[in-house]
Amino acid sequence: MKVLFFNPVGVIGRSERILLSTIAAIRSRRPGIEITLVVGSAGALIAAGESLGIQVICLSMPTSIAHLGDSHLKGKQHLVQLSKTLLTIAKLTPALLNYLKRLQHLIQRIQPDLIHSNGIKAHVLLGLLGRLNCPVIWHIQDFYSTRPIMARVLKGLSRSTSGAIALSHAVKQDAESLIKAPIQVIYPAIDSHYFRVEGVRSQVVRIGLVASFARWKGHDIFLQAAAQVMSDVPVQFQIVGAPICRTSGLQVSFAELQNQVKNLGLERVVEFVGFQPETASIYQNLDIIVHASTQPEPFGFVIAEAMAFGKAVIVTNTGGAAELITNQYDAIAVPPGDVAALVQALRQLIQNAQLRQELGQNARRSAIEKFNRDRMADELLQVYERWGGIEQALSVC
Repeated sequence: MKVLFFNPVGVIGRSERILLSTIAAIRSRRPGIEITLVVGSAGALIAAGESLGIQVICLSMPTSIAHLGDSHLKGKQHLVQLSKTLLTIAKLTPALLNYLKRLQHLIQRIQPDLIHSNGIKAHVLLGLLGRLNCPVIWHIQDFYSTRPIMARVLKGLSRSTSGAIALSHAVKQDAESLIKAPIQVIYPAIDSHYFRVEGVRSQVVRIGLVASFARWKGHDIFLQAAAQVMSDVPVQFQIVGAPICRTSGLQVSFAELQNQVKNLGLERVVEFVGFQPETASIYQNLDIIVHASTQPEPFGFVIAEAMAFGKAVIVTNTGGAAELITNQYDAIAVPPGDVAALVQALRQLIQNAQLRQELGQNARRSAIEKFNRDRMADELLQVYERWGGIEQALSVC
C-alpha cells in the first residue's frame, strides 16, 4: 500500500509536528506501508521526514503562491483588503496552473493508494485537480470558518475529498458548516520523550506560560494575575516563546511585555525565556503551566505536553483545549480572560504542593490514554480503511 502525504511547506511548525507524529505513528504500527511525503518548499521537514525512513520529494511552490493567504483577514469584513487579495489571486493564475500540472504529474508517477492532505493550501491545490484516481483525506487543524476567502473555496472543493480528520471536536463542529464530507476527530499523538517523570523540586514555585506572542494567547492576563499572587511563598514566572508572525498587529512585542512587567513591578520574578524549539526541558523545570488564551484553541499542544510531563495545568475552558481536561481532576479550568479566576487557581496551586502533585499524576494518566501514538495510529488506519476503501491493501501491510 502507498500513502502520499502532501504538505505545502518544508519548514516545521505546529502543523508539521502533527504531520511527523502521524507518519511516525503509522510507521510504528504498519511498517509495511510505503509512505511518500511531498513538500512545497525546502526546510527542516525534509530531513525530519527522511529520518523516519520515508521518501521525501520537494516540489517547489512559486513564492507568490506560497505567500498567498487570507489569515490576515480572519474575522474581518474590510472590502478593500478583501478585494486586493482576490486581485492578487487572479494575477497568480498562470503560476498556479503550472504548479497544478507539475503536482498532477508527480501524483501520477507515484500512483498512491491514498493521499493525506495536510494544510489549507494542500487541500485547495489537490481540490483544484478534481477527482483523482485515489481517495483524498484532509487533515483539518484550524478553524476554517473564520477565513473569509478560503472558507468559501474549501466549501466548494470539499466534494473532491473522501473525508476529513479534525484535530478536536471544536474543529470538527466548525468544519461541518463548510465541508461536504464525513469528518472524524482524531487527537494528535505527543512525542514519547514528553512522557517523563517530574523534574527536580525547588523551594521556589515556578510558573510558566508557553506560547507564541499572538495577542490572543493571554500574556497580559498572565502578567496581571502574576502581580496579584505575590505572597510569602517564593514564586518565579517564565514567559516562553517569541513573536513568530510577520503580520502587523496580530502579536504583542517584547517591548510591550517588558513595559507591562515594569509597570506591574514584576521585574525580579518574571523571566523571558524566548523561543524554544525543544520544550521538554522547559516543562521539566516548571511546577505549574498556564494556558491563558482568550480565543478558542483548535487543540492545545502545550496542554497535552504539560499533562504528559505530569504537571499541574491551568487551562482556559474554551475550544479544543476544554476537551483535553477534566476540571479539578487532571487540571483546573478557568473562563477565558478572567484574571480573578486565574488568580484564584494560581493561589490554590502555589499554596498546595500536594494538589499540584495529584493533578499532575492524573494529568499524566489522561495524557497516556488520550495522546499515545498507538491510539492515534489505530484510529487513523481505521479512517483509511473506511473512507479509502483499502482494507485489502492494509491487511497485507
